[in-house]
Amino acid sequence: MQKQKTKRLRIVSNTHWDREFRRSFEKTRHALLRMMDTTLDILEGDPDYPSFTMDGHAIMIDDYLALRPERRPQVERMIRQGRLVVGPYYTLVEEFSVSAEALVRNLLFGRKTVEKYGGSRGSVAYTPSSWGQTGQLPQILRDFGLTRMMFYRGISHHESDAEFVWQAPDGSQVLASRFALYARYNYYYQVFRAVTQGQDFDKTYDWRNADDTPLRMADGQAGQDPSFDLKKPEIKYDRERLRQAFEEMLEREAGHFTTDIFLAMMGHDISVAHPLETQIVKDAREIFAGVYDIKHTSLEEYWHELTAALDFERLQTLVGERRSYLKEGMWTFLFPGTISARTYLKQQDFAASRKLTCQAEPLACLAALLAGVDYPAAYLERGWRYLLSNHTHDANGGCAPDPVCQDMEYRYRKVSDIADLVVEDALSGVAANLSRQGLASGDSLLVVYNPLPFERDVVSLVDLEVPAGESPVAAVSLHHECDSEVERQPRQAGSSSVFVDSIWDVPTILPSHRVVMLARFSRLPALGWRAYRIAPERAELRTNQTLVTGVNSMANQWIAVRVNGNGTVDLTNRQTGTTYCALNYLSDEGEAGNAWEHVSPSFDQKFSSLGASASIAVVESGPLRSVIRADYRFAVPSEYAEGGRRRSERLVELPVSILYTVEATSPYLAIRLTVDNRAGDHWLRANFPTGIETDRTWADSHFDIVSRPIAIPDSRGWVEEARGTHPLRSFVEMNNGREGIALFTRGLFEYEALRDRDQTLALTLIRACRIKLKVSEEKTTELDDAGVQCPGRQTFEYALYPHSGDCHEGETMKTA
Repeated sequence: MQKQKTKRLRIVSNTHWDREFRRSFEKTRHALLRMMDTTLDILEGDPDYPSFTMDGHAIMIDDYLALRPERRPQVERMIRQGRLVVGPYYTLVEEFSVSAEALVRNLLFGRKTVEKYGGSRGSVAYTPSSWGQTGQLPQILRDFGLTRMMFYRGISHHESDAEFVWQAPDGSQVLASRFALYARYNYYYQVFRAVTQGQDFDKTYDWRNADDTPLRMADGQAGQDPSFDLKKPEIKYDRERLRQAFEEMLEREAGHFTTDIFLAMMGHDISVAHPLETQIVKDAREIFAGVYDIKHTSLEEYWHELTAALDFERLQTLVGERRSYLKEGMWTFLFPGTISARTYLKQQDFAASRKLTCQAEPLACLAALLAGVDYPAAYLERGWRYLLSNHTHDANGGCAPDPVCQDMEYRYRKVSDIADLVVEDALSGVAANLSRQGLASGDSLLVVYNPLPFERDVVSLVDLEVPAGESPVAAVSLHHECDSEVERQPRQAGSSSVFVDSIWDVPTILPSHRVVMLARFSRLPALGWRAYRIAPERAELRTNQTLVTGVNSMANQWIAVRVNGNGTVDLTNRQTGTTYCALNYLSDEGEAGNAWEHVSPSFDQKFSSLGASASIAVVESGPLRSVIRADYRFAVPSEYAEGGRRRSERLVELPVSILYTVEATSPYLAIRLTVDNRAGDHWLRANFPTGIETDRTWADSHFDIVSRPIAIPDSRGWVEEARGTHPLRSFVEMNNGREGIALFTRGLFEYEALRDRDQTLALTLIRACRIKLKVSEEKTTELDDAGVQCPGRQTFEYALYPHSGDCHEGETMKTA
């Protein structure tokens, strides 16, 4: 497609609004008020201004009206008329850092918010965010009536023209656009800035020739980003440059489009509607009369025209996840490092999402359907809104400064508290309605719930306060006709007391005996419960059986474990006899990049814990659960030196403590690793030499299992260097079809299959870097924020699961 073939230019005015990025949410919302006030006034006063696209999310309308409630009628009128375009998302998420259900709820809450303000459902999913796109998104979008998708990260220009078909693994398709060379900025830079600022890509501010009022705080109140703010920016316009600006834009970009329609995106990060936009469009129509049909429009109208003009037989079809590195083009880098930035936030998101979707909601449904308990819709909506408000891409990607991330931690605590309350109400609602037939006075029940959709055996901690009677209670047994002999493993027992709360009385005190133990429950019903009668016992609970088989070894019916002197572990699959050796050693290399991308120091040093000397101790021994601890100190460079060219010569020791746990009901080895991170600028990973001959990995994604090649594309000469790291949700594995080993994680989302002789699988624990904000490509602002370095005590949970067959035959997803 050449410039000469372009006949129609469609200009779409928009903004990209980071809810919290350079500054905290409240400080950013202050700027939102100014942006929205200005934009609404322009729309109100200029009937020729057709529409303004409010990015791709709707939460910013909630944020604005919370402080401008008097403008709600005007906002609703503009949205109904299609002049203020919001949604379809609630927040613009970094997809690979959140759960599958969160992606769906994001669109649900986005639609609900749009409709709340009088808007209608559109067909365009516009997302100027997310570093890569998850493969099942076309199917999810189509379920919401969204048949057109626009994105530019995760796709390189060599893969397709601007327009293509994107297909999910299930076959669902959407029409898609990757924009052109300058993506969503093209008209803004090449035309708008050229005629209003006298420059296109140059961002130098000329103090001498500006008729503005630049102000900044000068007493330290500005914090780490002391920018000038133009309180009264000059409104300029040079009509004489308009023809040349349009022609140069077309010369650079027209070849990307497959039809005669050129998409001109008029917007930038935190941009505002401009009072001269419609005048510029009118002048362009006059200048190019008879040459180009120029129209100021919306994305919906653009796609309506484009769909009629497309030659579908010639469109490229791309299938599955889009995580391509940029071979050709500008600005639209994949930047895959966000999945490993601030791993502590990823862990909190994983835990909060799991509480809502795997505990609170299913148990609340159970209690409502079978016990008549009121469904806590308001509470659950509140929990989801707190969670989704953390899903703004720069925030949940871990790229933002510390104040933003501290606000996120507060919201995650809110989600956790809300989920806990919903679960407690649901469980107690069911228990309070159980029949007491057959129970004697003073008897008590332990009600065990299984919120998962399949029957299972489980070892669980049980913490009981048994009412004190005439005889002391040293232990309890549990009885149910479907689980006649509940096996137990003692933890502690002794005299206690506990408060009894009542709305009719002050808290009273119940004398009790506290019994803490592990219990093995068999064949718990899917999404159900079982009530066990508690029988107090005077005799102390003792057991001579154990899963410990030696001073540094354990085994159950599936696996055998040996903890080595350097803290690693040898793991044997007892069904196949295969042993995987020296698993879970730590490696550490330099990090000179930022939250978006890993950059190695020019002269790096890589360290390994394989030479560590660990103290090994059996810390729990029993038939249901046994635990061996390994403690050692791992010396690594303290930080980088010479601006990241090399690592410091000064070493610091990182105390490491690992708990290896084997349970009677689990075919996997659970691992809990705690490290006191005293170093900065480093990439700490746990490594698992698999020895499995395969050229692929398998990992779960959103409603999908993705197989990825281990080989890294040859990216010599590319704009962006390709890397071997990939995302996972809860598992990744390597198998050869006959057997395999899977790695389960809780909130750790980055893995790499190393191209070494051991076929090693590496899991990122910490990627400690620096905040290097690139709000503008020409200027990097490095902040002294410590949080992104993940300092202090960090704890990680993961597990190793050896199995027969591939990931499907081994039921890896279900086990994870």
